[in-house]
Formats: sequence, structure tokens, C-alpha cells
Amino acid sequence: PVLMCRSNNYPKGFYCSWHLPSPTYIPNSFNISVIHGTREMVCEKDVFPKNRCHIRYLQLFLTVKYRVTLTVMNALGKNSTTLTFDEFAIVKPDPPESVVAKPVPNNPWRLEVVWQNPSSWPDPESFPLKFFLRYQPLILDQWQHISDTELARTGGSGGSRWPPALWGGHGVELSDGTLHTITDTYAGKEYIIQVAAKDNDIDTWSDWSVAVHATPWMEEPKHLTTEAQVTETMSASTSSFVPPPTTKICDKRAVVGSGAVAVCWTAGLVLAAYGVLFI
Repeated sequence: PVLMCRSNNYPKGFYCSWHLPSPTYIPNSFNISVIHGTREMVCEKDVFPKNRCHIRYLQLFLTVKYRVTLTVMNALGKNSTTLTFDEFAIVKPDPPESVVAKPVPNNPWRLEVVWQNPSSWPDPESFPLKFFLRYQPLILDQWQHISDTELARTGGSGGSRWPPALWGGHGVELSDGTLHTITDTYAGKEYIIQVAAKDNDIDTWSDWSVAVHATPWMEEPKHLTTEAQVTETMSASTSSFVPPPTTKICDKRAVVGSGAVAVCWTAGLVLAAYGVLFI
């Protein structure tokens, strides 16, 4: 059987979980024992998941190691796995929570990132956490498929005594709160940001937080008027008189008889009337 123990709520206690590396297709029963020095401790099993139990620390800062043995039994026989460790070796917080990244107004090179301590960490005042923040421009070819396997390969999950891998991006270790302002972003470029945590004095970094995306502030584009647009506008606003299409200029040679004078006189009145309207 595969056995794992971890303390994500130090100094309250730790939990152990287990599973079989492959199915047996027959009923199995599990028995777990926890020994601290010469004392056997109670491992309280969870209702769900059924393959996990919790142990409360009775004393802290002792050099005496814990010994946890898991035995699996079925109709074919039994098998056991044993872990031996001290209390500090299994301390690993849960990832930071509620990570939010937002642009800084009027500053295209900054992003403000805030987060919260993991809710499972019971006493951040007495046992403060330090954080590691990583960020990188979002490049689809490189970041499109980020799986748990990739996280494990790059150091993003599992135990690590050193700051998690950066995937070629940028990172900064922080020990003064849950806020940080990134000062070297590119204007208009979308970034992906994650945070990890660990106890100030104890070994292991948490897994990465859920990734968040943010884009630095960009100035709104201004409306530009080209010289051609100005010329077109001026031409449209300047009008000159054009005779209406129904008005015909009198041609005396084309008119026969005494009606020529009347026709020309009528055309003149029409032209004069349109002229008054445009003055």
C-alpha cells in the first residue's frame, strides 16, 4: 500500500492517507498504527474520505520520531508499509486562497496582487507563513495545457525544500504580508499569477494556488482626426447655389411668339425666389 502523512494545520496535528497502487478486485481491510516514542496514538478515521485519519499532537518540538505503519489484508494475505519522520518533516501548508490580481491605475508596468492565508492554517500569528509569488506573460503555446503532471514535473506540487520552479518566468519570495505589487510588467500584456506558502522556519512549500489572470493598465486610445477628414468636413459644410433640376433657363430663340417674354419673365421670378432663400 501507498502511505502519505502531512501536517497542513500545524501545530494542531497531522493526517495520514493511503491507497493501493492497483485494484485487487477482492475486499480489503486496512489497519493503521501510530507510535510516538513508546506511546501508541489514536488515529481518528474520517467518514469521508474513508482512506484517511487524523492524529493530534500531544507535545511539540520533540526530537522523538513518529512511526506510522499501514497494513492491508485480504483473502490472499497481508502487506505493510511503514513511515518514520519527525514532526517538522511533514509540515506543508495548503495553498494561499482568494488570490486577486488587478491593474494599478495610470501605471502600465504594475500589477497589484493580494491573497489570504490558507484557512486550514490555524495560527498565522504564532506560526507565520512566507510566500513565493510567480508571474509570467501568458503565452498560449507554453501555457495552454497546464496539468497536474506538469506541475509535479516542474516542482509545483509535492514536497520541495526550495522555492517552486518558475517555468522560466519571474518570482519573488515574500515574508511581510499578503500583498505585493509587481513592478516590471508589460503594458497590455496578459499575465498569469500564482502564490505558494510555507512556514517561516519549517521546510516544505505548498502546492501552487489557483492561477489568476490580469492585464496591466492601458491608456484609452484618443480619437485622432486626420487632415483628409478635416478637408472633407469643411467641404460638406460649404454649399453654393445650384438651380433646382425643374428650373429651365429661358432661351428666347427656342420660344416662338409673344409667349417668349412671359416664359422668360416666369423663369426669372423662380430664380430670384431661390436666390432669396440662400441669402
